[in-house]
Amino acid sequence: MTRTGTDYFRETLEKNDVLLAPMAGVTDVAFRRMCLGRGALLMYTEMVSAKGLVYRNANTAFLLELGEGESSTGVQIFGSEEDFLSAAVRDHLNDTDFAFIDINMGCPVKKVVSNGEGSALLRDPKKVYSVAKSVVDASSKPVSAKIRTGFDEKSVNVTDNVKALEDAGVGMIAVHGRTREMFYTGRADRELIERAVAASGVPVIANGDVSSYEDYVSMLSDTGAAGVMIGRAAMGNPFIFEEIAAKKSGASWVPPTAEEKLLAALQHLGLMKGYKDERTACCEFRKQLCWYTKGMSGGAAIRSAAAKLSDFSSFENYIGQLLEKVREDRDAPQPDVL
Repeated sequence: MTRTGTDYFRETLEKNDVLLAPMAGVTDVAFRRMCLGRGALLMYTEMVSAKGLVYRNANTAFLLELGEGESSTGVQIFGSEEDFLSAAVRDHLNDTDFAFIDINMGCPVKKVVSNGEGSALLRDPKKVYSVAKSVVDASSKPVSAKIRTGFDEKSVNVTDNVKALEDAGVGMIAVHGRTREMFYTGRADRELIERAVAASGVPVIANGDVSSYEDYVSMLSDTGAAGVMIGRAAMGNPFIFEEIAAKKSGASWVPPTAEEKLLAALQHLGLMKGYKDERTACCEFRKQLCWYTKGMSGGAAIRSAAAKLSDFSSFENYIGQLLEKVREDRDAPQPDVL
């Protein structure tokens, strides 16, 4: 393995080129287990503050949990001060079981950007280089980075930032095809991702608007990327990894039924029980249940009911009721068609 870890990333992408994106408030250990069990391999934690690690902030500890079988999960850190980043890596992450360390340079949230972190770094390729270099030099693990195409439409500098990251020793780069100012609106710019691929000597991962096998195929075809990263499309839909894996192998694949989605929601809740206290888990599971039931009949009523649930048994009972209704509808006699 090279110092930069490029070999590690290339070898892992040969096994599976579909990645689960890091998403704050989403990709905790339970969510990752749901995706791992359905075919995901390269995955990321929620973003962790470098300062929080250095100061041993209690709120960062649970973000560093790894589940069984997570042999290719990376920890994503964010920050803008090189001393804190290198200390976080050297003193808190090198001795963990994470496969690699990822640098967040794409978060568009105002609180993060106003501190000069996340996508704020993209304004200055020299700063991108120095931040990345501080992590690479301190790390005993492969290092990757996640960026956007630029900060706004007036400063689309993705190729400059890709080169800066490669020069700093980063071994893989994920490019979200939007600027910071776009947040998640509009469409991801595949042409700009293609330019990033052409400018880079390390694997580039394409991110943005991939929600099916067909999107996966066209994204790779349009950009030449080494892999595809899936984010929002996996929320409430870990089945997307099954879909892509099955269709890649030429196997048939049938979309999950409402019953299968609800059973997955129960499984997800059960996993959350093992990692979080009841109050926290239930607060967070409300959104998960809304995602799992998206598109089902009575969606508005489900969302309203979920907002009022506050303990494990209430969620289990409610999902049980939904399952009973789905099964009744499934088994009801169908009218004769003349």
